[in-house]
Amino acid sequence: MKALANDKFAAAVMGLGAPKRPFKPVATYIPSGDCIEFVVAPDDYKAQRLDGLVTVYYSRKTGKIVGGLIKGVKGFCKRVSQDAPGFRISVEVRPLRLEHVFLAQLWTEPPNPNDVAIIRVYEELIKVSGQQDIAVDVGDLCQA
Repeated sequence: MKALANDKFAAAVMGLGAPKRPFKPVATYIPSGDCIEFVVAPDDYKAQRLDGLVTVYYSRKTGKIVGGLIKGVKGFCKRVSQDAPGFRISVEVRPLRLEHVFLAQLWTEPPNPNDVAIIRVYEELIKVSGQQDIAVDVGDLCQA
């Protein structure tokens, strides 16, 4: 076996962790946690709880939204399907678009009108998820 020089060894090891293809925004339903995690940029992030449903991931570098976590998907779908029957129409076409989840949360559990910050974050989540066309397969969870 031939030994590599340190610089060649370092380059070979670093190449192993390099992405093989460009980053693509993704959303995943995690059944064991009954949650949806979505990522729109591969940045290092800090998490901030928005409300009982959503935790937002903010880029440490830019401060922009780079993803998030939606908890309690089963309960959310059940509640929203009862409180906002139009949501059922939005989820009949699969996969589930995250912008519909964020809109439904605002329609059924609107934040205090004086809490402009939360409303602005939801507006940004709707915009980001719509622009990136973020959707996730949650199976029959949101079907009536």
